[in-house]
Amino acid sequence: MLDLLITGGEVVSSATVLRADVGVKDGKIVLVASPGSIDQEALRTIDATGKYVLPGGVDSHVHFNLPLSAVMTAQSADPGTVAAAFGGTTTFIDFAKQNGESSLLGAIADKRQEIAADHPHVDYALHAMITGRSTSVIMDEMPDAYAEGITSFKMFTAFSADDDPVTGGSLYSDDGRIWGVMTRAAKLGAVVMVHCEDDSLINYNIHCLYREGKQHASNIHLARTGLTEEAAINRMLLLSRRSGAPLYVCHVTSSAGVEAVAEAQGKREPVFGEALHHNLSFTSDMYAREDGPLYHTYPGLKSHDDRAALWSALREGILHSLSSDDFTLPKADKLAGRNIDNVTGGHNGIETRMGVFYSEGVQGRKVSINQFVNVTSEGPAKIFGLFPRKGIILPGSDADIVLFDPNLSHEIRQADLHADCDYSVWDGWKCQGFPVTTILRGQVLVEDREWVGPKGTGQFIAAGSPMEP
Repeated sequence: MLDLLITGGEVVSSATVLRADVGVKDGKIVLVASPGSIDQEALRTIDATGKYVLPGGVDSHVHFNLPLSAVMTAQSADPGTVAAAFGGTTTFIDFAKQNGESSLLGAIADKRQEIAADHPHVDYALHAMITGRSTSVIMDEMPDAYAEGITSFKMFTAFSADDDPVTGGSLYSDDGRIWGVMTRAAKLGAVVMVHCEDDSLINYNIHCLYREGKQHASNIHLARTGLTEEAAINRMLLLSRRSGAPLYVCHVTSSAGVEAVAEAQGKREPVFGEALHHNLSFTSDMYAREDGPLYHTYPGLKSHDDRAALWSALREGILHSLSSDDFTLPKADKLAGRNIDNVTGGHNGIETRMGVFYSEGVQGRKVSINQFVNVTSEGPAKIFGLFPRKGIILPGSDADIVLFDPNLSHEIRQADLHADCDYSVWDGWKCQGFPVTTILRGQVLVEDREWVGPKGTGQFIAAGSPMEP
C-alpha cells in the first residue's frame, strides 16, 4: 500500500511536462505513471487536477542565525523554515562561516549543531564559507569537509573594511587565498562560490562620492556598479580557468556580469551563475525612497537595463539558480545605515521566491515552466551535489513535492508571511500563481496554504559530487 497518491496533476521537470500520477512510500517517490494506471491503494490520495506537481524548491543561498553585528543577527531556522515551506522550498543551503584563522571543520560542526537546535522544518545542506585571513592549515581541512558532505566553498572579493569582532574580521579574501582554495577544490571536485565585487573599485567610488557630498544611501548603486561586479567576475574566471575549479558566481546583478559569465560559458568553462528574485523585481530607483535602505541587499540593485539582462539570462539558461539570499533583520536595523558605506544588507525572501518568480517570469516574461523548475530546484540540486535525491520527481528520489496553482491570484501581505520579520518589500505584491501544498519526504506540511503537518522534521543532507545542470 502506498502512503500517498497524487493524481491528476502535471508533473514538471527541466525537460518535460507530463500529466501523471505520483505514488509515495516511506518518504520516497516509488511510482510516476500515466493517469489512472496505478492500481495500488493509498492511505491518502490528493487530487492535483489543474495544478503543477513540482519538485520541492531548493534555495541554495540562505543565511539563518548569521550575526551581522553585536546586536543584529539574522532570523533562526525555526521561523525561517516555516516560511520556506509556505513558499514551496523543501531544502535550503546555509553557510558554515569560518572566521579569521579559526578551524573550518569547527565552524561546520558548530553550524550543524546550531541548525539542529532550531529543529528545522525542511531539509538542509551546507556550504563552507572561508573568510579573511585564511591559512593553508584551514585549506587543508577541505578534504575532511568534503567527506562530511560539504562540497562547496564560498569566498568574498569584497568587504575588506568589515572588522567587527563578532564576525571574526573581514569577509574579504585576497586573490592568493582564493587561488589556494580553488586549487584544492579542483582536486576534490568541489565548487567554489564567490561573492564577486571588486573591493578596491568600491572603496575608490565611496571615496569619490564622499568628496562630492553624495554619501547618502540613495547613491549606493553609484558605489557598487556593474563594473565592480564585472572586474571581480573576470578575475575569478581566470583563477577558475587556471585551477580547473568550477566557479559559481553568487547573485549576478548586472548586464556586465551576465556578459562575463556568458562569454566564459561560450568557451565551455565550468561557470554557473545565480540570480535573486529581489534583483529581478526591483531597480536602483527604489533607493530614492525614504525607506530606500529596505530594498538593499548586497551587491545591490542596478538599472532597468541590468534587470532586463538578468531576465534574458534566466530564459536562455546562462544563469542556473534562482535563490533568495534570505537574511532577515528587523525593519529598524535595516533602516539604521543611511550612508553608502553602512547600508545594512539582507531581506525577507525565502517565502516569496518561487511565487514571485513564477508570476513575474512564467506569467509575465515567457520563462518556460521547465526553466522555472530548473532554476528553482533541479539546477541548484545538481550544482551542489543533492541530485537526484532532491530536485526531481523520479522513482527513488525524496518525495519532496509542491503543488503549484497557476490560476491562484495571490496578494502577498506582510501580516500573512511566516518569517520572524516585521517588514517585506513584497507587501502588497500581486502574484498570478503560487504554491498551495508542500510535501517533505512524503509528509504533507502545508495544504491549501495552511500548516497541517509535523514540525521539526528537517534533516541534514550530505552533498555528493556536484554535476552540471
